[in-house]
Amino acid sequence: MKSEILVTGATGFLGRHLVEALEARGHGVRPHSSSQGDIAHCRLPIEGAHHVFHLAAKSFVPESWANPQGFYDVNVMGTVNVLEHCRRHRTPLTLISSYVYGHPRCLPVSEDHPLAAINPYAHTKILAEDLARFYELHYGVRAVIVRPFNLYGPGQSPLFLIPNIVKQTLDPSASVIRVKDLRPRRDYLYVTDAVELLLATLKEEVKGVYNLGSGESFSVGDVAELARRAAGTDKPIVSDDQPRPQEVMDVRADISRAAAELGWRPSTSLASGISKVVAAERKARE
Repeated sequence: MKSEILVTGATGFLGRHLVEALEARGHGVRPHSSSQGDIAHCRLPIEGAHHVFHLAAKSFVPESWANPQGFYDVNVMGTVNVLEHCRRHRTPLTLISSYVYGHPRCLPVSEDHPLAAINPYAHTKILAEDLARFYELHYGVRAVIVRPFNLYGPGQSPLFLIPNIVKQTLDPSASVIRVKDLRPRRDYLYVTDAVELLLATLKEEVKGVYNLGSGESFSVGDVAELARRAAGTDKPIVSDDQPRPQEVMDVRADISRAAAELGWRPSTSLASGISKVVAAERKARE
């Protein structure tokens, strides 16, 4: 008999893919989204659940500068509410954190790298991790912390880099592909590979912290060129040469812990993943 799983943030980008994968494996899924109540204060359908995936969060970094209180309300107090439910019902938790390492001192970045908040969003995630560790230490809540670097895939908001570039690539009214800065390098992971690691945290013996990345980094220019190739276009790539404040110029995850302890490795290359995003966007435009 498969288990009952509570997923917060179930209608978000990663949540939708996770719910689909859990149901495909025969699990009973109890989805929760903001339409069912404020994650910081609402009652959650946790009684009888075997595991919680806590994905509910505000995540767009520029918005966190403009509305920090909203991020602390959802990302910190929402985590307190989820952990309180887990404490009362003795339910294990997988907490989806974020990139929380600031400017890396070395590459690749391992889970033992010092944490640093360079924006309000990252600060809320560090506080959420601290809460999870506190509840694990003092209340016995088994908590697995997963730190995604840069996830992408079909259905992601065009506010994020890859869907924004793909949208411009396929838009007949856009004569160029315009980006803010070609130089920053990021570790991009296709969403279905991310889901496979999350599923591995259901095992009772799993605990601790795991990076969620590809182990490689690519520049914004690389992403734009791969999107052009996938779309079969020769649109010029134009940079505004506008670096963001506190920009991290290169990030690459050390994923050896997940490989050694969970037997997990990503299987989708960036070129293949971007091709899938292009195909999905084309289909949506038909």
